[in-house]
Amino acid sequence: MISMPEKAEKRLPLTAVIMAGGRGRRLGGIDKPLITIGGQRIIDRTFRIVSHCCQEILISSNSPQPYRKFPVTIIPDLYPDHGAIGGIYSCLRQASFPYVLILAGDMPFISAAAIRYLWSRHEGYDVILPKSSDGHQPLHAIYNKNCMEKIKKQLNYGKLKISGFFSEVRVVEIPTTQHPSCFGPRYFFNLNTPEDINQARQLAKQ
Repeated sequence: MISMPEKAEKRLPLTAVIMAGGRGRRLGGIDKPLITIGGQRIIDRTFRIVSHCCQEILISSNSPQPYRKFPVTIIPDLYPDHGAIGGIYSCLRQASFPYVLILAGDMPFISAAAIRYLWSRHEGYDVILPKSSDGHQPLHAIYNKNCMEKIKKQLNYGKLKISGFFSEVRVVEIPTTQHPSCFGPRYFFNLNTPEDINQARQLAKQ
């Protein structure tokens, strides 16, 4: 059993959701959060980081068994086979706090400093959306629970693009290249192919 930090006062009033539902089709169908990078599984590192900066953690997965050792609630999709947007909606419904940090489960280089910076920009917005040199990062973003009805409407129409409801809510774009101390060049690196895994393991040695 993995324990949570004892001191909650230093953590943000924020629900963190680790998106552990995606399996790598080009990786033999394995659960990407279970891949080991730098001597530890991505899920273990991600959980440790968010447990020190967020007051609540949820795991989004339809295959809960690998994640049962974590002392948190595992949320299945209310809209199965609707991609990441279905998982986001399901976890927004269950979150205890008004703001919810959505984190892809295959990013081995995230940091608490970046999460805290995104939180510092949340007031007055519904979506706090990083934009890196590779584009927007909706799977490393903060969402207000008042996005739920917009997302539900989108799901009912079968529209699976995460950004499909952004035009209907207040979005602040965070250009991460302007904040290199929080978001380094490898920050949003994620795993889709065997080559990505090898590259991540090399980066972790640096």
